[in-house]
Amino acid sequence: MVSPIAVGVTMSDPRNTPTPSSADENELNLKDIFAQLFARAGWIAAFAVTGAAIGLFVGQLPKNIYEARSVVQIEQRSDRIQLPSELIGDLMAGLQGARVQDSGLATEVHIIRSRLVLEPVAKELRQQTIVHPKLLPVIGDLLQRGGLSRLETWFGGLLSPNFVQGNETLTVTLDDLSAVYTGAALPLQVKDSTTIEVEMPDGVILTAVVGQPMTFPEGGTLTLNTLNAGAGREFVLVQEPMRDSVARLAEGLQIVERGKSGVVDFSFQGADPDDVVAVINAVVAEYISQNLRRRSVEIDQSITFIQDQLPAVSTELRAANEDLATYRKEKQFTELSANTQELLTAAVGFEAQLEEITFQKEQLLKVLTTNHPDFKALEAAEALLNKRLDEARDGLSRVPEVEQELARLVQRAERAQTLELQLLARVEQLRILRASAVGNIRVLEPSEVAILIGPDRWRPVIYGLLLGLFLSSAMVFLINAFRRGVDDAGDIERLGLPLFATVGKNKRLTGLSAASSIYGLALEDPSSLTVEALRGLRTGLKFGMASTSSKVLMITSCAPSDGKSFISLNLAIVAAKAGSKVLLIDADLRRGMLRRYFGLARNEKGLSDLLSGATEDYIYHHEPSSLDFLPTGRMPPNPAELLEGDVFANFLKLFSDRYDLVIIDAPPALLVADPAIIGQHVGMAMLVVRHLQTSVSEIQAAQKTLATAGVRLSGAVMNQYDERRSRYGRYGKYGSYYGGYRYRYEDVSDDPKA
Repeated sequence: MVSPIAVGVTMSDPRNTPTPSSADENELNLKDIFAQLFARAGWIAAFAVTGAAIGLFVGQLPKNIYEARSVVQIEQRSDRIQLPSELIGDLMAGLQGARVQDSGLATEVHIIRSRLVLEPVAKELRQQTIVHPKLLPVIGDLLQRGGLSRLETWFGGLLSPNFVQGNETLTVTLDDLSAVYTGAALPLQVKDSTTIEVEMPDGVILTAVVGQPMTFPEGGTLTLNTLNAGAGREFVLVQEPMRDSVARLAEGLQIVERGKSGVVDFSFQGADPDDVVAVINAVVAEYISQNLRRRSVEIDQSITFIQDQLPAVSTELRAANEDLATYRKEKQFTELSANTQELLTAAVGFEAQLEEITFQKEQLLKVLTTNHPDFKALEAAEALLNKRLDEARDGLSRVPEVEQELARLVQRAERAQTLELQLLARVEQLRILRASAVGNIRVLEPSEVAILIGPDRWRPVIYGLLLGLFLSSAMVFLINAFRRGVDDAGDIERLGLPLFATVGKNKRLTGLSAASSIYGLALEDPSSLTVEALRGLRTGLKFGMASTSSKVLMITSCAPSDGKSFISLNLAIVAAKAGSKVLLIDADLRRGMLRRYFGLARNEKGLSDLLSGATEDYIYHHEPSSLDFLPTGRMPPNPAELLEGDVFANFLKLFSDRYDLVIIDAPPALLVADPAIIGQHVGMAMLVVRHLQTSVSEIQAAQKTLATAGVRLSGAVMNQYDERRSRYGRYGKYGSYYGGYRYRYEDVSDDPKA
C-alpha cells in the first residue's frame, strides 16, 4: 500500500466559514486564476522560453529584404508648350491654351506598373535569367548569409560538397533562347574554377567555359560571365517567362505620393541590394522615356501628315506655273488690271485664311469637342470668310473672259505657292515644338544605395513568447478542468467536512507494502513532517472526541489504496508515544494488511475469532511503538454479519473503557457495508481522501452511504498531497500554505542565524 507523509494540518469548521458576497466571489475567481498560473510558473516560463527560442530560430530563416528609393516629381501634364507666337506662329500659339485634364496619380501608377514600362526594364536588366544556388534545407540561407564558407570541414565531411556555401556565386547571360527552355530548370554543376556543366532536359550534358558562349541544341546561347564557387557546387538556372518577370517586378514596386504635392516616392524591394537599386533607377528612366514619347507622338503624326502632302502641293504648283506661262504666251496678255488684281489678291487671301481655319479646327477636335467656344468662334470666322470669298469671286466674274482666265490661272498659281509655303512653315513650327518639349517628370533623388528593411527578426521571438505563454496557460487550465479528484481544502469543506489534516506525498514510501519498517514512519523518522502532521491530527482529535462518550475512532476511505491503513497505523503510534494507551484494530476482515507491519501471519487469530465466540485474548502488544494491535484474524465468510451482532458493540465498549484511544482501520465505505455498521458504535468517523484521486462525487456517495445507516462523518484527512501536481501549487485556493515549512527536530548549531 502506498503511504504518503504529512506536510501540514488544516482545520476548519464549515459552519464558521463566511459566505462571500458576489464581489468577493469575483475576487476569489481572479485569485483562483492567478493561483493556478502561479503554481505552474516554472512550467509556463519553460514554455515561454522555448517558444521564444523557436521564434528566434524561425526569425533568422527568411532572407534579408533590401529597399531602394527614388524621389520623383510628376507635374500636371499639358499637350502644348507655351512658346511665343513670333517663334511658332499664330496658328500654334492659338492652340497652346488647350490643355488635357490631368488623369491623376492613380492612372500613372497603373501605367508605371504595366507591362508597357516594366517589360523593357526586365529585358534591359535580364530579369528573366535566374540562378538559384543549392543550399542546405531550411538553414541554408541563414548559413550562407552568415558567411560560413567551410561547413564541411567543421562537420567532418558529413555535409555534401554540392551545397553552395558562403558567398559563392556565378553569373550567366542567355541570348536568343528558344521557347523550349523557357521555364525549365537546368541544373548547373561547377567542375573547376573556369568550367561548369549544364544538364539539359533530355539528360544531355553541355560544358560552358568562362567568357565563351555555349550554344543550346534548340537555339540560343549561354555565356558564363563570372564563376566564384568550389568544385562540385550545384546551381539551378531558370529562364523565367516574361509575364512572370513583369509580375515579380510589379509586386516589389511601390509608388506613394507625398500628400497632394506631386512628389512621389518610388521604391523597390528585393533580396539583392545591387539589383534593387538597378531596378528602381531603370523603372524611373523608362517611365520618363515613355512619357516623353507619349507627349511627342501627336506632333510626329502631324509632321508626317504634312510631309506626305508636300509632294502633291509642289506638283500642283509646277503645273499651275506652267499653265500660266503657256496662256500668257498664247494670248500675249501678261498683266491684269488694277481692279482685277485687287479682287484676285482678296480671293487668294480669303482662301489662305480658310485653309488656316480648317487646320486649326482639325487640331482643336483632337483635344476639344464641337461645342467648345473656341471651336464655335472658328466656325463663325469660317462662315464670314466664305461670304467674302464669294463676293470676291462674283466681282471677278464680271471682268472680260480673257482677263478672267488669266486671273484664274494666276489665282491657281498663287494659291498653290501660298499653300506650299504654309505647309513648309508648319513643318518647321512643329519641329520647333517637338525640340522644345520637356517632360513633366523630374528626378529629385536618384537611387544610389539599398537599405536593409527586413525581415523583422524579433517579431517571431515576441510571437513565440506570447504563443508559449498562451498555450502553456491554456494547458494548465485544461488539465485542471479535467481533473476528477479534490485538490483543495475548499473542495472538501464545501461538502460539510472539516479538513483535519493534509498529508503530503513522499517518494520514499512510493510502492512500499505494509511489511516494510518504513511503513511505520512515526518510529523510523519521528522528526518527519508526516509525524508532526499526525501529531496535529492527534491534537485535533483529542479536542474533537472530548465531547463524545466513546473513545473509538473509525478511519475509512472511499476506495482502496487511499492510505487509510497508513494513517491509522502512524496516528496510533504518535498517540501511543505521547503516553496514551492506544489500541489499533484492523477491521478490514476481507483484506486487512496491517498484520504485515507487525509480522503476523494471515491465519493469526484476531477480531474475527473474538466475534465468533472465542474467549482468548488476541491483542498483541508492540513494544517499539507501545501500542496494542488487534489483527483481523482468520478470514470469515460473513464479515458484515459478525460486525452487526452485539458482540462487536460490547467489545468496543470494553475497549473504550480500557484504552485512552481505540483506532479502527475500516474497509472502504463505497465497497462494503462494514464501515456503516462499525460507524454506529464509534465516537468519531474520519474519511481519508486521496489528493487528485478521490472525486467530490465519491465523497458525497460515501457521506450518503454512511448517513443511511445513521453515521455522520466527523471530518476528513487529505492524503498523498502533491504540491507539484496541484492546480494551486504550494498555495491553496484559500491561501493555505501546505509545503512551505521544512522544519525538523534536529540539532542546530549555536549560529545566531540558525
